[in-house]
Amino acid sequence: MAHTPTILIVDDDPAIRKMLVEMLSLEGYPTETATNGREALDHLATSAPRVVLLDLLMPVVDGWGVMRELEANPAERTKHKIILLSAWANLEKAQDLNADGMLAKPFQLEQLLSALAPVTAAV
Repeated sequence: MAHTPTILIVDDDPAIRKMLVEMLSLEGYPTETATNGREALDHLATSAPRVVLLDLLMPVVDGWGVMRELEANPAERTKHKIILLSAWANLEKAQDLNADGMLAKPFQLEQLLSALAPVTAAV
């Protein structure tokens, strides 16, 4: 990988955030975290392009809200590549969110890396 993009992990579950940070760090990805969609939006507004692992079900602002706010600002939305994370039923409902990828929980490291490969190459 010529350039390894930073991955912003957005999930309200501390165990999931910790697991993803550990898994991705071992694979050489720099990571950042946010505990809800509001934190994520604040962070993305002041950062360089990121790959975002975005949980759909969170307090404060959920994944649907994050996607709506980013879609309302196309210049900001196109900077970031977003992979939605959630139970399969939620992902099916989220087909119209214009995400760059989707990954059903629970998932294995290989599935995560496969989902990340095309989007990290585009950042």
